[in-house]
This record gives sequence, structure tokens and C-alpha cells, in this order.
Amino acid sequence: MNTPLNTSSDPAVALDNDDYDALDAILDDLRTRGEDVPQWEFCEGAMAALLCTRRPIEPAEFLPMLLGTGPLPTAPQEDGTHFANTAQYEQFMALWARRSAEVSISLASPVDTLEDERSYHPELMDVRGAVASLPEAERADFKDQELPAYAQVWALGFMFVVEN
Repeated sequence: MNTPLNTSSDPAVALDNDDYDALDAILDDLRTRGEDVPQWEFCEGAMAALLCTRRPIEPAEFLPMLLGTGPLPTAPQEDGTHFANTAQYEQFMALWARRSAEVSISLASPVDTLEDERSYHPELMDVRGAVASLPEAERADFKDQELPAYAQVWALGFMFVVEN
């Protein structure tokens, strides 16, 4: 059975797998026009850093830095990076706002243990674990590649915002 994409813009509604797939698809599409567009795990780390700043940082300020897009959702930039259309930009921003609200609530919640459902659980990919679980023949394809450590890409996104 297919479940419809959770298109709610209600910040109280947590993102589900379809929502993360939609974010990945948007970032993949942006990457066709700008090779430096990061993956979602990097964006998740950047989001956490943006939420920890002393003042709110508006999308017009962080989107050019993070995604290489300009202030307008459909305006091509010097390197060609831009959203495909206004609908894609609005979908990305709605999903970003929902996840941002969820992360913000988690970071502000008093928790004593990470098992507490209110604690912050970043959306991470265990690349090394995924490759290790592949059959031996398929693992050989990754033999000469340096794979990121668990949460390394998230940390790079966090530090990218701190540095910029």
C-alpha cells in the first residue's frame, strides 16, 4: 500500500521517510545544477548549528551559503545553482521549517538520557555500517574509497555554519 507524501506544513508534524526522500530528491535535483550542493545529513548538521546561534538567521542569509542558491527561488546563480521552480523551493522550505521546529523543540527539551523520545536524534546515515552489511562481492566496490565515520557528515555541516 502506498502512503501519501506528508505535505503538511504544520511544524508540529514530524518528518517521515517520504519527507526525507523528498528532501533528498530536491537536493539531488539541485546538484544537477550545482555540484557543491550537500547531502541532507550535512544540511541537518547545518540546521542544528543555525538553531544554536545568538540570533535567528533567515533563509535569505543561509540558503546561498548552504545550497549555493540565490535569494529568489528560481533565479539561476553564477554557478547555475537554483531551485527548479517556486513549488520546489516552497516544498523544500516547508520541509525545512517542519524539521527545524522539531529539532528546536528537541534541543530545548530537558532530557536526562538519550533514550528519552524528546532528545535530539539527528537524521544520520551509517555509511560504513551499510557497506559492511553488503555481500562481500559488493563490498569490494568500496575497497579503495574512504568512507565517512558515523555522523561525520553531520559534524561537517555543523562546523560549516560555525565557520561561516
